[in-house]
Amino acid sequence: MTGARVDVPAVRAAHPLPDVVAAAGVELRRQGRGWMGCCPFHDDTTASLSVDGIPDRFHCFGCGASGDVIDFIQRLHGLTFPQAVEQLEHGMPVTNSWTPAHHRPVAPAQPDGPPPDRAYEINALAWEHYTRSVAHDAAVGYLRHHRGIDVTALELQLGRPVVGHAGTGWTTMTDRLRAAGVTDDDLLALDLAQTTRRGHLIDTLRDRIILPVTTADGRIAGLLGRDTSGHPRAPKYRNPTRTVTYDKATTCYQPSPSHPGAAVVLVEGPLDALAVAATTATAARHHELTALATGGVAITPAHAARAAHLTRGPLVIAMDGDTAGRDGTTRWVDLLAVQAGRPVLVADLPDGRDPADWLAQHGSSGLALLDPARAGTPGGLRQPGREIVRAVLTRHPRDPRHAVTAALQPLFAVVPARQADDLATGAIAEMSRQGWNAHQAFTRHLAGARNAARAPAYALGPSL
Repeated sequence: MTGARVDVPAVRAAHPLPDVVAAAGVELRRQGRGWMGCCPFHDDTTASLSVDGIPDRFHCFGCGASGDVIDFIQRLHGLTFPQAVEQLEHGMPVTNSWTPAHHRPVAPAQPDGPPPDRAYEINALAWEHYTRSVAHDAAVGYLRHHRGIDVTALELQLGRPVVGHAGTGWTTMTDRLRAAGVTDDDLLALDLAQTTRRGHLIDTLRDRIILPVTTADGRIAGLLGRDTSGHPRAPKYRNPTRTVTYDKATTCYQPSPSHPGAAVVLVEGPLDALAVAATTATAARHHELTALATGGVAITPAHAARAAHLTRGPLVIAMDGDTAGRDGTTRWVDLLAVQAGRPVLVADLPDGRDPADWLAQHGSSGLALLDPARAGTPGGLRQPGREIVRAVLTRHPRDPRHAVTAALQPLFAVVPARQADDLATGAIAEMSRQGWNAHQAFTRHLAGARNAARAPAYALGPSL
């Protein structure tokens, strides 16, 4: 790359800044014309990073970092300008498929942190603190009265607490763990405490519902905090920074065990996953549905692999009913259906609603929206034909027809005939909307592909 002329506008166009920032593990939320997220270049808990508010530019209102996509990669990985361009061209995703090749942590773990076994022990001590009787009762009551989530049946089923609470004290948890022999360095390395500007150690999680992220063998990898203060500047969720046991780019929150053949419901927020788990436990349907949350819409192949390996049954995408949620649905579809050929189903939440809201309103009957047995019925799950087209278009904007067909053909061979109709109808509608079905040419092409997949005959209109 040394001495080569770099076409900077072309690099920016090929690597959309929001895609690259989100692929680096930054959770972005739509705000105005751009996006906002927590800055990876300093200890940011207030979403100070503006992305694409000015096209192709980022700016942090906290630390002042700013620039374009090349500057972002330079600063994130400590690279020179040519190295950053090389990283983008060969190591970073060029579309919203979010391939994490050469992915680097957004906030590296402390080099002097505890070994993993000790980290798990410390996390367990923190969880014991957050689930002591008064704190646990406060969490259960808050969820029941403020979010309509009753975890009683779920906790009886599992035989353990699933939620805790951090009070409003500044050093309550820090003081307790210090008394148990945990060092300040370990508290900082596991993001259980943080240092104030005056050098004092305070609790990272305050006035929050606490949810444990566990490993397959039940050890606590990290603790998530959902705000209960209602303060306008408080971030909704507080995830740990990357530690020796927790990495948001690879870790998911799963509140209850999965069962062979059960459908896995993929959601954004941990409280959405908890709401699904609690409702299925109350309805005695926990063997049918398992919930998995990524903690946002920055979905990675590691998340997709985790979901795919959880079950031989259906995968249900139930993201929030907003723009970010729809973008997240497309990313899930790209990783699972387009790239891995795994059939998925999509739940359409009403605008502005998330699964927790939906289940709080409808109770156990709201599970019908997530039930694979009702796929293709009015108000039920649908096939992701439209999302497949959108995902493919990001990589083949000049002519997506053959790539879309190639993505759909293996799915036609494995989904039921009625759902294959739904899959094709959605894809044709989106291709028509995008201007790629002139004179029904794509419709006819797709019909031939479906026949080649030996799927039952179908009818999508007189052109067939």
